[in-house]
Amino acid sequence: MEEGLLPVPPRSREQAFEALFRAHQLAVLRFAQRRLSDDAAAWDVVSETFLTVWRSWENRPTDSGETLPWLYAIAGNAVRNRHRSDVRVRRLTARLSAAGSVAGPAPATDVVAHEAVARDHARWALDQLSDRDREILTLAVWEKLDLPGLAATLGISPAAAKMRLHRARRHLQDLIAAPPLVPAPSSVPGRRS
Repeated sequence: MEEGLLPVPPRSREQAFEALFRAHQLAVLRFAQRRLSDDAAAWDVVSETFLTVWRSWENRPTDSGETLPWLYAIAGNAVRNRHRSDVRVRRLTARLSAAGSVAGPAPATDVVAHEAVARDHARWALDQLSDRDREILTLAVWEKLDLPGLAATLGISPAAAKMRLHRARRHLQDLIAAPPLVPAPSSVPGRRS
């Protein structure tokens, strides 16, 4: 057991966990929703996050200011695991489809093209960033983490977080200043503004 942490009686542990869950479940859910396209998957990430919290209760931060970054780090791992799993499923489906075992509908090119055109320029620029740049920017902006929170979530020093955030912001500004690769939605023929 870590120095300074007293053993928590089972009932008190349950109550403390419930209080932690109530206080932070929506923040973890929003974190997951912004990274996943499916609400059910986001709720799964919340469940996985708090299951991990329960299992590692003795390792929780003692400073309340470190709790949310700790939860985001756990949720980020769960999101990355889900993305890896999705990639494996898509690869397997593609292999099975190529072998003739799975016959799925062909993608509707009109829908795909319409979705590409409908994206705004800022989202396009954000998508062009590396995963590292996108992650630190979304943690700073969407999750409203300060430098110590970013450092704790990413497992780096505050100085490294400051430098990484600065570089990511500069890269995003450069991308936004560049013309988009797709036409803006208002310039699509036959579309009304």
